[in-house]
This record gives sequence, structure tokens and C-alpha cells, in this order.
Amino acid sequence: GEGTYVYFDAAADAQFPAFAFSPGGRVRVGFPALTELTEKLKLAGVQKALIRCELCLSNSATDSARAGVAEVIRISFSGTDTELATLKLVLLDIVMLDGKDLRANQSDFAQTLSVMQKLVGTDENNSKVTPRVHCMASEIVPEKAVAAVFDRLIAAGHEGIVVRRLNRAEAWKIKPHRTVDAVIIGFVEGEFETQYGVTSLLTALSYPSAESDGKNSVTMQTFARVGSGLSDADRVSLLDRLRALKVAEPIAMTDSSGRAVHFIRPELIVEIHGEDLVFSDSPDRRDSSKSLQTQVVRWNSATSGYEFLGLAPCPRLSFARFAKLREDKNLSDGGARITQISKAPAPSTTQINAHAPAKIVRREVYLKGETLRKLVVVHQASAGEFPYLIYWTDFSAKRAEPLKVSIEIAADADRAHLLAERMLVDNLAKGWVRHG
Repeated sequence: GEGTYVYFDAAADAQFPAFAFSPGGRVRVGFPALTELTEKLKLAGVQKALIRCELCLSNSATDSARAGVAEVIRISFSGTDTELATLKLVLLDIVMLDGKDLRANQSDFAQTLSVMQKLVGTDENNSKVTPRVHCMASEIVPEKAVAAVFDRLIAAGHEGIVVRRLNRAEAWKIKPHRTVDAVIIGFVEGEFETQYGVTSLLTALSYPSAESDGKNSVTMQTFARVGSGLSDADRVSLLDRLRALKVAEPIAMTDSSGRAVHFIRPELIVEIHGEDLVFSDSPDRRDSSKSLQTQVVRWNSATSGYEFLGLAPCPRLSFARFAKLREDKNLSDGGARITQISKAPAPSTTQINAHAPAKIVRREVYLKGETLRKLVVVHQASAGEFPYLIYWTDFSAKRAEPLKVSIEIAADADRAHLLAERMLVDNLAKGWVRHG
């Protein structure tokens, strides 16, 4: 969910006696959960209050263990009346109640917890039909029982727990720590902190040998792009080592800044740390119809080359970060098995012809002094739902970051040209001359 505060004043405007606001400055009024909280505070005789809450979705809205924050934000921005009715306000703490500052209660949180439960009630049963407003679920347990509570809730699909001492101002947010060993199959290089080296790694996981084609090949699924966790020394020292392993790219890939991904021989295993495996961009994170997909490739050691096989579902590791190279592991001995994240992995079923010709349908270059800007629209008939790619390149040798690239995608020609025209309007003012 999204952390938010609610301010309530019984003497305020009758239409909006309460409003919710986030630390970032967004203010929300009038949604059903806020109305329900207002009614409960009035019924309890509260005159003024400042309450810390979590804006989230009820389980019944998604029929899953939990929804992602992106869906919460989408609904709160542009949801239908039906969707807005699924938003919840879960009380986490009280900052002020009827003019009394309760922040000192952090060292006696049981008192604040009791007040919240009396004001709005609880939802300990976590039923399918949940109230829109309730106090956070909680258990008071001995310290030695915390680990068992954590294991039980994580097994039930929850993201983690918050542990508070009831007699001290101490609190911890605890989430699972996941470790995955993956093979490096590509890297991106570029400038960082006035130096030059590896900016990110493309990793993959290998399918069981039965899914491979012969003794010389292994089928792999791209898994995580890892940029955080690398020290400056790592970025510099890895560059020469990875460059020596470069091979031809089976498909063109870039990072979010438009820099090319260079493919390499799958020889180095890296240990990646992260928090959560996200399976879908849908509100139900395990909705297979909207599952996240990544590239499947086959490495042939006899030809020292990759073949692109298509796309297949693969979960994303949230907050993925580099931990270390695993020099003690290798791909042939199963050092990067996909079974680390999937109990029953299956090879790609969405086949895409990697050799289908790409056609440049529009290319325009504009000059202004020593600065160059270029628009390119590419169409590839076999590229799936979004066959059009629109590239915008901005190059100036005098900038600290000379090359900037942005990419848009489109499902049809009309949308592609609309995006292209918008790029031209947004990026070309007076003085630009079209070249060629």
C-alpha cells in the first residue's frame, strides 16, 4: 500500500471534514474509505485527529494474498466508483487526538494500539468481505515467538511484518531475504561517477538438461538486470573481464537509457540478493494471463553463439542487487538453475521469429551547431503486441552525458507516428535544421 496521513476536524466544512495526504504532497478526499473513517470518528466523539494510515486494497478486490502498490495508486488516481470502493484505510498510529500529542506513546505503543482498536475495530479474521477501515492486524507475542509468526505470515503470502516493542520506542520492518545464483549473459558499459565501467549486468537461469537440445547446448531464461550493489571497483574491474567474453547478440537489447546490452559467454555465476518475487503486473500478482515475461535463449557451446527462442513467464526479483561473484560455481554443474525460483519450470511457448526483418519506416536527423537529434521508427511484424519501436536520440559532445536515448512502443502505425510527432514537438524548438 501507500503510506498516508488523515486529518479530521469535526468542525470543518461538512462536505469534507477529513482529507488524506501523503508526505509527497498528494491530497485525496471523498473516497468511500475516508467517508467511513469520518463516520467512525464522529460516532466515537472525536473532534480532531491526525492519524497515520496505509492506503491499500482489500483482499476481496483482487482475490489474492495482496496487490501491488502500483494498482493502489492507479485506482486512487483514475479508478471507477466500483474500484474506489475497494480502497481501504488501515490505521497504523495516532499522531494527535483531540489536541493531545500522542507521539510520546511510541515507548508505550500498547496504549495507542488499544485506542485505535476502540475507534475503528479490527479485521483479525481477514475475511473476504472486509471493512474499508480498521486497525492493523496485530499479535502480542514473546520475543522468542517472532520468528515463527514471520514464517507463518510469509507462507500465507504476506510481504513481511513490522515488529514493535511495546515498552520502548523501537520498531523494525522485516521482509524475506532471497538469494539467487544466476549466470551473467550480458552487460552494459558506460560512465559513472566520472569513471567508465560496467553499469549493469544481464543475468539468466538455466532450464533442466531435459529442456536443452543436445550436449552442447543449454536453454536459459533471462532473469534480472542488476545495477545496484556493484562498487566502483567492481564496475571497473569487471569491464575488461566481460569484454573478453563478448559474442554476437541474438537480439538487440538496451537498458532504460538506451545503451546496448553486450552478450557474453555464460561462464560467470553471480549471487543476487533481493526481497520479493513478483509474478504479474496484474492486481493479482499470480494472474497468469498478465504474467511478466522475459527472453528465452539457447546457448550452443559448439558454435559459441546464442539463439533467441521467444518469451516465457518469469517472475521479477524486487530490489535485486549484486552480492558477489561465485567463482566456486559454473553453469554446467547447475550453478544457475531456474528451479531456484520455480518448482515446475517450462520452456518458452511464445515463439517469435528472431530473424524476421525489421523495417525502418521513418528516420529523421536534425542538427543545431554541434548537437544532433535523431528520430527512428522501426517496425518488426513478428514482435508481438507492440511491433513498433520509436527511438529518440539526443547527442551533444559537450555535455557531461553526451548521449541520451529514449524509447517508446506502439501497437499500430497510427500510434507510432503520433508518438513520433510528439517527440518532434517536444524536442525541437527554433534553430534546428533537418539533415538529409
